[in-house]
Formats: sequence, structure tokens, C-alpha cells
Amino acid sequence: MDSPQTGTMRALICRKLGDPTAPISETSPIFVSSHHPVPQLTSPTSVRIRIKAVSVNYGTSLQIMGKYQEKPPLPFVLGSDFSGVVEAVGKGVTRVKVGDRVCAITGQDSYAEKVVVDEKELFVVPPGCDLIAAGGLPVAFGTSHLGLVHRAGICRGQVLLVLGAAGGVGLSAVQIGKVCGAIVIAVARGKALERQLEAFKLGS
Repeated sequence: MDSPQTGTMRALICRKLGDPTAPISETSPIFVSSHHPVPQLTSPTSVRIRIKAVSVNYGTSLQIMGKYQEKPPLPFVLGSDFSGVVEAVGKGVTRVKVGDRVCAITGQDSYAEKVVVDEKELFVVPPGCDLIAAGGLPVAFGTSHLGLVHRAGICRGQVLLVLGAAGGVGLSAVQIGKVCGAIVIAVARGKALERQLEAFKLGS
């Protein structure tokens, strides 16, 4: 159970549309607020998480430029996939409890010290997976799993060619393809990216 929490936290705010690579200043599109209100539980199934790690995705840059399909009203807290530890739960929450390690995808609000989401959006981080890694799992692996397993129905023995295999979605596609029994050909440009694949033992 949670009682209303007062106080503020740090959060990365998008206050206007513009260049996401611009240095943070008084006029830049994004800035760090040190006095953003701590989010409250909004329903019986809401969960508040103390953020441990977040990922940076291309969609985040598109949001700042105003080119993403989802356009939240300004100003808003940026966000994508994240990991953290459950800090408070609503009275109807049954899937997680305070202290659980979780990760999730959110379209905004996770570039902050705390975030509130519904319990159905959460994945429990399994033992052996650290929270830093878990912070980058949902978007990359969710994208690849949807495309390869649900859409393409990849099967054992099929050949899977992964271009850009050293990126987040590429790495996850290679791993999912191998788990599904496919013959995976991973393509990455440059010796540095080849070494990255070899470090993950994902070379073709």
C-alpha cells in the first residue's frame, strides 16, 4: 500500500521541439529539472518504481523533434524502456510487490528518478540479469520478438539475415533467431562492430 508521497525529484524535461543534440542550456529543447513532482499512484493497479537504468532510443530523438507518431503535450518528461525497483503499489496490485526488480516500456516519464505505471506493463527481471542490462531489454527484444516470432513465425532451420547486427535491435534479433533454431547470418560494418559481435559470441 502507498500513502501520498510529497517532494520532488530530478527529471529530463522536453519543453519545446527542436534539436535533441543541442547542448543543454536555458534555451535548449530539453533540460534537467531538480524540482519535478514525485508521481503519485493513480489507480489501484498503479506501481511506483525507483529508476535504476533507462535506455536511449531513436524514438526519443524523434519525440524531441516532433516527428514521432505519439506527440505528448509540452512540456513532458522524456522516457522509453527502463528498469528499477518497486517502491510502492496500489491496493489492487497482485503481480509485483515492494522490492521487486522490474523493467518496462513507457512512451514518456521514465527519464526521471521515479515513474508510475500500471502493473500489467511490468516485467519481473529474472535472477542473473542485472538492472543495467534490463533497462535496455524491453524495446530492443520486444521489437525483435514481435517481428521474428509473432509476425514472421521464424522456425528451426530457416536462414535469418540480420543487418546492423551490432545495434540493440540487431543484437536481440541475432539472439532470438539462435534460440529459435534459425541459421543466423549477422552483418555489421567495421572491425569494431565485428569485435562487439564476437564479444557477445554472436558471430556467424
